[in-house]
Parts: sequence; C-alpha cells; structure tokens
Amino acid sequence: MSTVQLLPVISSAVIAGAVVGAGGPLLDAAGGGFSYALAAILSAGWCYAALAFCVGMVDTTKLRAAGGGAVSLTVAVLAYYITKATQGDFAAADLTDTTGQTTYFSWGEFASMTSLWGVVALVLGPLLGLAGWMARRGRVCLPFQLLIPVIALAETTMRLHVEASSPSTPVVTAWEVVRTAAVVLIGVLLAYAAWTKWRSQPRAQVRG
Repeated sequence: MSTVQLLPVISSAVIAGAVVGAGGPLLDAAGGGFSYALAAILSAGWCYAALAFCVGMVDTTKLRAAGGGAVSLTVAVLAYYITKATQGDFAAADLTDTTGQTTYFSWGEFASMTSLWGVVALVLGPLLGLAGWMARRGRVCLPFQLLIPVIALAETTMRLHVEASSPSTPVVTAWEVVRTAAVVLIGVLLAYAAWTKWRSQPRAQVRG
C-alpha cells in the first residue's frame, strides 16, 4: 500500500484519537452537569477501547485495522495527558518555598503516566483494531461484536457499585445510561445472531 493511500487512514485515526483524548479533560473543565457526564464517558476505559475498535472496524485490511487501532489509541493517550498538563494537573509544590505558593511542572509524573498508558495503547490498540475488523469481516463475528458492550457493562457496573452510596449525579446517571445501552445492545446482537442462524437453516419442503 502506498503512502498516499495510507494518509487518509492515519489522518482519521489521529483526528479520532485527538477528539476522544482531549475531549474528556476539556469537557470536564467546562463545568455543568451535562459536560461532566460527557467528560466521564469520553474518559472511560470502554470508550477508549471503542475508539480503537471502531477505527479497526472501518478499515479494509487486518494490517490497516491493527495500525489504525494503535495510532488512534496512542494519540488519545497523548492528547489526554497533554491537555491535562495544560490544565495544571501536573503542577507540584516547590518544597523549598516555605510559603507553599511556588509550583513547578512535574515532568517525572507526566512522563511516567504518559509512558505507562502509551505502552498499554501500543499493546491493546492493534488487538482492539483487529477485533473491530473481525466484528465486521470475520467468519465468526458475534464474539467480537459483543466485546465493547461487555467491557462497557463490566466497567459501568463496577463504577456504579463503588458509587452506590453516593447521591445521584449527572455522572452516575451517565453510567446508568451506558450500562442500560450495553445490556440492550448485547440482547439485540444475540437475538440477531439467533435469528440469522435460524434463517440459514434448511427448511423442510412441504409435500403436496
């Protein structure tokens, strides 16, 4: 495949990754219940997994799917931590200043967090991209189609369990909506797979 043919694929993966990665922190800083809810969704692990999965799903070859998944997820991680850095999340107090008013940018913390999740992105990105490709073009699609809704269901259930004692907030409502949507999607996918299998079975001919 030529470089010219790869450019649209890479560009799409980069744009999608940048939107998801930077979108979470920016919406969180914007304030407001709706913004907080969207920020929580965009910053969730299942959303990052869905990013690489969807990029792989629209690609036409396994190699492009794997590459697109890796690129989109890595860019998302970089965009997330760079945006958080510009918002002052990695500012540390200067202990030599007795007033406690002097801060500096903690390059060590920034580098360690970015490197850790960057490695995770490089490992999981290609796998999720391939899973997306298999969900659309593989011989057995159903297990791969169920991957993202199952991840979303598991993560939201865990988050809601942790926040069970807290009052209802827009973020908690967002988790409940995502979990409900995941359950519905799982049911639809299973029902459609069963219906497709039933239709593909040979019918007994009615003898006159």
